Amino acid sequence: MIANLEKYFQQEQTYYLNHINYRIIENNVEEAAPGCVDHISAEVQGSEQVRVILTRTLKFEPESLFELSVSYGVILKFNSENKDEINWHGIQLAEIFKENGGFALQNLMNRISLLIAEITASYGQSPIILPPMIAGNMKSDM
Repeated sequence: MIANLEKYFQQEQTYYLNHINYRIIENNVEEAAPGCVDHISAEVQGSEQVRVILTRTLKFEPESLFELSVSYGVILKFNSENKDEINWHGIQLAEIFKENGGFALQNLMNRISLLIAEITASYGQSPIILPPMIAGNMKSDM
């Protein structure tokens, strides 16, 4: 486990909106329970940077109202002084970021939560405001 992940990257971070998918579901049900799943992917790009993408998907059980998925990404450039201390291609990078990547993931989650509130408010109802924290049922992959 990499305890101080932030020290391996430069302070400069490039954030971007990766993907949005919003689908209205015309299915009238009396009660629907919202569910939230977060997914993180991380990959080394070349020898200079890592790309991390965080996706939050909001759906209802049984399927009703809408389904919404928002992804934001960040590009992190390696700190040249110590990047070679770790074999970046030999570790489960998404899991490492899940455990110790708050320095980058928190900014992504803040942006995702804000956008979900804005989009759900446009549906004609009160906005769904989700806390900008990683959900307990998070999925990750390399």
